[in-house]
Amino acid sequence: MRDAGNGDHQGETSGTRSRNAQATRRSILEAGIVEFCEHGLSGASTARIVERAGCNIRMLYHYFQSKELLYKAALQDVYDDLRSNEAGLNILDRDPVEGIAALTAFTYDYMAATPAFIKMVLAENLMQGEFIRTIDSIPRSSRPLIDSIQTLLDRGEASGGIKPGIDAMQLYISIVALSFIHISSRYTLSVTFGVDLSSERIVTERRRHVVHLIETYVKSAPARLPV
Repeated sequence: MRDAGNGDHQGETSGTRSRNAQATRRSILEAGIVEFCEHGLSGASTARIVERAGCNIRMLYHYFQSKELLYKAALQDVYDDLRSNEAGLNILDRDPVEGIAALTAFTYDYMAATPAFIKMVLAENLMQGEFIRTIDSIPRSSRPLIDSIQTLLDRGEASGGIKPGIDAMQLYISIVALSFIHISSRYTLSVTFGVDLSSERIVTERRRHVVHLIETYVKSAPARLPV
């Protein structure tokens, strides 16, 4: 006859081990993201990663098999985080113009608050998308966002609040570009124009500008009264 108390203890031990394993894997992944952001894939050091994660090299290879697969997991993780946070906006529950404005404001704020996303994307582009093209979940998870934007655009067009013919993917790329360039090129642009693009004043002004620009673009022109 099984000892109920012993069974409960074994279950608790198994659960604890599982949580510890998940925590260790997460620590390695987060340490990897920091390392890849600072040094890129080629310059990243597995020794520095495990030192930052507080574990040994055996654990890194146990969970990720190689530095390249850890990089791939890190790339997927930063995209998953963006998509998860976007989903929390529930833009389909909003007025179409308000939904587009909310997505724009969110994207701007997210890029400012999450430099790891920008650095990972820039690094991957330097490698001509070598790893992202092998991660099927990234385009698959992006499709619902584009579909939701298109639904808002179609709904707004039908009600007369949004101008006709706007493509959802093109609009989203514009939103990302407007929320991205002042961060990815802050040093050269700051010198070029003699301003500190990282200053709170400029960041706030640009946020207002970007949201207004997208909102104005999508809105349909008011009907002119007959003369």
